[in-house]
Amino acid sequence: MGIQANYNVDNSIILINQKELIGLQAEVFNKLIEESINKFIKNISIDLSKVQFISSLGIGLLVRAYTTCKKRNIQFNLQGVNNNIRKVLNQVKLAEIFNIV
Repeated sequence: MGIQANYNVDNSIILINQKELIGLQAEVFNKLIEESINKFIKNISIDLSKVQFISSLGIGLLVRAYTTCKKRNIQFNLQGVNNNIRKVLNQVKLAEIFNIV
């Protein structure tokens, strides 16, 4: 459970393997983002397929990861975004900024 990363040559997929992204996982999440960057990954995807609820702190984690990646010219994607999460991202105008696949 929790958060885990899978790496290959150019890509990192960070799987949020729980129903809620509420910010309590910030340390682990940020560590996996930094590890991905240190491995010279070109694409980082956050897999939200198991997430059913996201808090404002969880949104903050995604924004921080996005801005960190953007500064380093790393492609940042969200994948597996369900309708509930997409609705929240739309409400805070982040669906227009994030690359959702």
